[in-house]
Amino acid sequence: MSLKISLQNELPQYSGNESISGIVTLQCFKPLEVEEVKLTFTGLAEAKIQKVKGSAGPSGSYRSKCVLFETDRLLAHTTGQPFDTGTYSWPFEFVFPSNVEPQPRETKWPVTAPFRSDSKHPLPPTFATKVEDASRRLKCSIGYQIHAQVFKPSSGFMKSTSEFLSDTVWLQFRPPSSKFDMLDAENYDRIVRQHKEQVFHLRSMLLYQEHRSKALGLQEKFSSWLNPNRLPQFSFKASFSYPARVDQSLPLSCFLDIIPLMGDSSVSSPPVILLQSLHITLISRTSARSGPSIMGKMSGEVDERLVILSTSSLNMMVSGAVDLTAKFGPLVFRPTHVSFGTYNISRTYRLCVSAQFECVGKAVEFQAPDMPVEIIPQTQGNENRARGSFDLSNNDSPPVYTPSPVRGESATSLGDSKRNEEAQ
Repeated sequence: MSLKISLQNELPQYSGNESISGIVTLQCFKPLEVEEVKLTFTGLAEAKIQKVKGSAGPSGSYRSKCVLFETDRLLAHTTGQPFDTGTYSWPFEFVFPSNVEPQPRETKWPVTAPFRSDSKHPLPPTFATKVEDASRRLKCSIGYQIHAQVFKPSSGFMKSTSEFLSDTVWLQFRPPSSKFDMLDAENYDRIVRQHKEQVFHLRSMLLYQEHRSKALGLQEKFSSWLNPNRLPQFSFKASFSYPARVDQSLPLSCFLDIIPLMGDSSVSSPPVILLQSLHITLISRTSARSGPSIMGKMSGEVDERLVILSTSSLNMMVSGAVDLTAKFGPLVFRPTHVSFGTYNISRTYRLCVSAQFECVGKAVEFQAPDMPVEIIPQTQGNENRARGSFDLSNNDSPPVYTPSPVRGESATSLGDSKRNEEAQ
């Protein structure tokens, strides 16, 4: 006996509203009693949350399962007549949805960021990851499957049906492109950018024209310490800008703006500002939650770090708008998964940036530790469908799902080859 699902118009990946047609084929090598043949097209979001031993909070493992959508087809239903030896086939057709089905009232998920609980929100992408930190272990999967089943009637006083044969086809899903994806990168980059700025106020005797490019003597240092408010002042603003939405296949486009604030300064010309170090890290956060049960409920979030740029000892003179790509080369990053949220699982990203500047002998730190960024699907993808099982009860993830970046993995620091030629 064999059961097989064959797709006739298979795509490497789906983005919603595509027609999916195929044939379910049952081969009987001998007469077979069959109660019914059923086909189900389903989207599932499953999470397992475990407390790490010794950490605070409730113990145990908590699971959640959300049926994002489900469509059934009853292909055959007999009245006790067996299937004769031979081959049976049933055509089918589904439409891949682009939004989730509303959850039943009894399983309604509360509204809590970063999860989405709004009715008919967009379908999340195919997703599978295992992450952990000092307090939680998370195992999260989102999969889309077409599942065929053959049920046989059972004998005995209490008759029931039991699965005899089954076959599963897994489909890859990527959220549909939005209108922003249609814009060319240069125009979009000018339209939607996020900024983080910091203002620095410096007082130093080195701001006097006669002391510039000189080291202060002991008496001058002591005089500066006694009367700091009498020293000349210089203020400047450092601003870091980046695109609010980033294609996962493209480099980051980031700028540093160094702006002297002469209206807040007591000097006639700005001194030299040196960039000594720059670090840019992408933080991805996987969040999962389980619904209330007899055991209670649990939620957890785990961060993973991906170093995009880490460089120091630059001694680089900076002024005005500094294109970091021009200075250090493409800021390449490879986030495996895009940003999304659904009832029980979400994936979010943020940039963490730190820089050190030196001016008139003083070091100041620029810190921007929490800048949200949305990772959108790459323009073109070629993910393949896989056949197999989708079960969080064992250690196997759905086949061909791409694993998430290893926690702590870092990209090679950029700019080392240009550091000397750019230093001033």
